[in-house]
Amino acid sequence: MAEMRTTPVFDKLATAWRARPRYILEEGGTRSGKTYAILQLLHLYASTHAGKVISVVSETMPHLRRGAIRDFQNILDTLGQWDENAWEKMSSIYHYPNGSFIEFFSADQPGKVLGPARDVLLLNEAINIPWEVARQLFVRTRGRIVCDYNPARAFWAHEEIQPREGAVTLRSTYRDNIYLTPEQIKEIEANKRDAAWWRVYGEGLVGEITGQIYSFEQIDALPDKAGLREFWGLDFGFTHDPTALAHILADTGKKVLYCEQQIYRPGLLNAEIAAELRRLGLRRGDTIYADCAEPKSIEEIRREGFSIVSADKGAPVRSDRLLYQIQWLRGWEIKVTKASTDAIRELRNYTWATDTDGKPLDRPIDNYNHFLDALRYGAWTHLAGNKGQYSVHIR
Repeated sequence: MAEMRTTPVFDKLATAWRARPRYILEEGGTRSGKTYAILQLLHLYASTHAGKVISVVSETMPHLRRGAIRDFQNILDTLGQWDENAWEKMSSIYHYPNGSFIEFFSADQPGKVLGPARDVLLLNEAINIPWEVARQLFVRTRGRIVCDYNPARAFWAHEEIQPREGAVTLRSTYRDNIYLTPEQIKEIEANKRDAAWWRVYGEGLVGEITGQIYSFEQIDALPDKAGLREFWGLDFGFTHDPTALAHILADTGKKVLYCEQQIYRPGLLNAEIAAELRRLGLRRGDTIYADCAEPKSIEEIRREGFSIVSADKGAPVRSDRLLYQIQWLRGWEIKVTKASTDAIRELRNYTWATDTDGKPLDRPIDNYNHFLDALRYGAWTHLAGNKGQYSVHIR
């Protein structure tokens, strides 16, 4: 079996764990590897302590499947210890030979939240879990509680837990993750000029992420298409940025946009994008509005048999076209499916830019905008075009 590869984040966590605190708050910046390190520790604990029940809880099951569950499987695969027969796929429970098990469930499952007790609890991305849900989980946990999160703002972990005796706070940043590539580090550090973003995601410090551009609501699934206008938006990416495809249903009477993330992957060639569109079942009559800055890509995908056209990036005042379109889109109610985890992350973090002193600027950050650009391309072009006259003062 392979040896477990750990980071300084794991070392700090293991030291804190041995001190046996009731709470460990693991707060940190982007790509610090905090969740991965916690899952490594929980695996070691489960495999060496018989009969233990360990719960890993996040806001939704799609978030767990694309995050903690995927990381957990990767950890055991890397160690050569993954046993497919030990994994209850339907219940998302992994059983150990000694009678211990790790269960994964979401905070929006009342039967689970109010269900049986456990020995250890991990609240993954705890900042997205309401305090009342967390409190119900805490009172049903016999032993230790670990919470991980990006500290975008002060929330119940700081107000209710941090002041308690028996609470330890650990902080980590991307610098603690020794397995990041130089390209990943460069991409993170390119955001230093945005003071508010850098404080939270670069330095792992509690921030004041304000000025969220779009409000939204999570829904279980897209509604029936009857009576709604259906179209798609596509934003091209490649090396670092993902290609993002948004499936959009519009209720023009109520001004509601229902949307779902269908593609969100870097490194896709145009032929691979076309293959993904076929896999998703798009037909010739399904209209896709794509970034007009990529005419060659649009033409190549069109030749694969898809109705893909250039998005209209125009606006009444072209120098302010992005602001016009953002203002227009803010006039719609946005509902996104829970499975669209990357889209939800973008919606939460797409804010107005700030200068080096933290003062807001009259433009959005150039980050967390791949799915949102795809949504904007589709909705603006299909529903508005450049016909409207809108004020550019939108904050």
